[in-house]
Amino acid sequence: MNYYNYFTEIEDYFVKRRGKHLLVSPMDWHLIASWRNAGVPLNVALRGIDIAMDGYFARHTHGVSKVNSLCYCHDAVMEAYAGYLESRVGGASAESGSATTGIAGSPDSSEEEFGKDAILAFLSEKISEIESLLAKQYECQSTENIERVLLMLREIALNVQNGSMPDTEALERDLGILDNLLCEELWLRLNTEEKDAFEKEAKNDATLRIYKKQLPKESYVKMRENFFRDKTRKKFQIGELSLFRI
Repeated sequence: MNYYNYFTEIEDYFVKRRGKHLLVSPMDWHLIASWRNAGVPLNVALRGIDIAMDGYFARHTHGVSKVNSLCYCHDAVMEAYAGYLESRVGGASAESGSATTGIAGSPDSSEEEFGKDAILAFLSEKISEIESLLAKQYECQSTENIERVLLMLREIALNVQNGSMPDTEALERDLGILDNLLCEELWLRLNTEEKDAFEKEAKNDATLRIYKKQLPKESYVKMRENFFRDKTRKKFQIGELSLFRI
């Protein structure tokens, strides 16, 4: 990840999570520089921003953030970085296989356990899927955003490979960030007919109809969004970037 991309990825993600466009101030750029100079990996910085903004929106339900500076996220980024450093020096027992967690089901699954090798295999599989997607020809379409996701996914895999057994909760959050970015890009590649077909399927889906009556509006909207994302991933033959969902 070069110097410029580190800054722009953080700026773009902060603005996206904030929910309203904002020109990042020179002071914020100095803050990003301090994160980079301290060795904070990009995925860890994005994770900290994600945690900070999740906390903000949990306390403020108006939908649009009034957070006007990255300084709001600094403590969360530093906490995420501290956890990252701790995982790299304190994971001997996890590497030996004494600490395992379920995969492809839930974090507590006992049917299938995994360690560092299984995580690396999972990441390698997802990297290959995205590489295959990029290998296809898209007329008049830029692949820049998909390449950004691929680059960050490769960096995460490299960090896992060079470190000890990773914190699976933190890793899942990182993958969730990339999955959101990827799904947004893939949705833009659907034509109007395909989007309309998905809308029709959602309208006729029995499960969604039931939950529309039973769930709070916010939960239903999230479920409907996941429905569209699953359809979009299937269209492009891309699996979800998640350790804990089949």
